[in-house]
Amino acid sequence: MELKLEEVWDFHTDLRLLVMLPTRRQRDKLAEQLDLPTARRLGGVFSATGRLTETARHEQWQQLEVELDAITGMPGMTLVRSAGDLTGVGRQLLHAEGVYFVNSEADLDDLGRMWEVGWRSIAPMYNEDNALGGGARGDAARGLTPLGRKFCERAWDRGFMIDAAHANHRTQLDLVEMGRTLERAVHYSHGHLDAPARRLYRQRGMPRATVEKFVATGGVIGLTPYPAFVGRWERHMEEIGFLAREAPRNAALGSDFTGLIARPLMFREFRGAGELGKFADTLADAHGEAFARDYCGRALRRALEAELPPK
Repeated sequence: MELKLEEVWDFHTDLRLLVMLPTRRQRDKLAEQLDLPTARRLGGVFSATGRLTETARHEQWQQLEVELDAITGMPGMTLVRSAGDLTGVGRQLLHAEGVYFVNSEADLDDLGRMWEVGWRSIAPMYNEDNALGGGARGDAARGLTPLGRKFCERAWDRGFMIDAAHANHRTQLDLVEMGRTLERAVHYSHGHLDAPARRLYRQRGMPRATVEKFVATGGVIGLTPYPAFVGRWERHMEEIGFLAREAPRNAALGSDFTGLIARPLMFREFRGAGELGKFADTLADAHGEAFARDYCGRALRRALEAELPPK
């Protein structure tokens, strides 16, 4: 099959690091996964901001402003605020990967600030626990807190997409049950299924028994070709095969390109965005062209068209 780069939507990148890492050598290494000329030719990417987990609230916002300047200052890239912005190439949807500056109900007003600045997707927590719920490497018994429930309800009312990728298993289930009750989609932007290859990631993956529950909310599940998550390329392809059978219209690429800085970096079978065409061919041979196109961008594009404000 012929996959055009303009068809590709990637559910998770850390594109800011291409301009923010301190040395040219570090930036060039990440560019092997996804460089800016290629990013400008893709349909779009989710572009994540980071988090400071144990820092004063105002200092967290100061850092976010630096990252926002880096993301919005990339030439040839356009920030997506509504479904009307999806047409074209080089689109970026701003994603908050962990919110550690909301610690009280008064702080929920920051959601309005985030929306006005341009965020459209939120992961309530990163790997560490916070006031909203349990992170993948935190307390496994900690679920979504009362404040976390108010946060998600208000975020959905505002129009944000909610991402459970870094939540522990209990918080994932709490988010899914809340989503089903409120008829809102809960997504899993990037990661793997079941237990990680490296134990330090603990509950970073999604249990297969949970997949059906995510899909029932309308959520999209992104998988990441990362050796530290799955160990072997064959396992990554088997997980894609599972979603091809169980959730064919809800599976997506969540590459984590330009965020994969721990070794080993990439599989030789898929070192970066330059090999998207070959990867799509592999998917089409195994699961059909329709699935390959959905996985490489069409499923995520459908979700964006359904959830973003029209203009």
